Amino acid sequence: MRRSRAWWHGLEITSRYNPPQLVEAAMLGLSLALCAAWWIRQDWQYLTLCLSYLFGAIASILVRECVTPSPHTKRVRLTAIGCFLALAFAAGFYLLQAHLV
Repeated sequence: MRRSRAWWHGLEITSRYNPPQLVEAAMLGLSLALCAAWWIRQDWQYLTLCLSYLFGAIASILVRECVTPSPHTKRVRLTAIGCFLALAFAAGFYLLQAHLV
């Protein structure tokens, strides 16, 4: 019971003081669920929605860092851009492999 209260309290504080981070976390959580659904069912719709959530979360992180820089701005931006490029290349590779077969 204490853990659920602590978790709920942390969620409430995050939503009050840093709402964009809560939205980004929700988008990343939903993309994880969609990625699991794609892994099981292998339907391209799940993969497309998963990638759109991931790209949206990355874009939100980059915009948030431009508007209100954190102490680790450079590291966060480089990580977000690296993840964006890795996802774009992986999605392109998957689409090429799916269409060549």
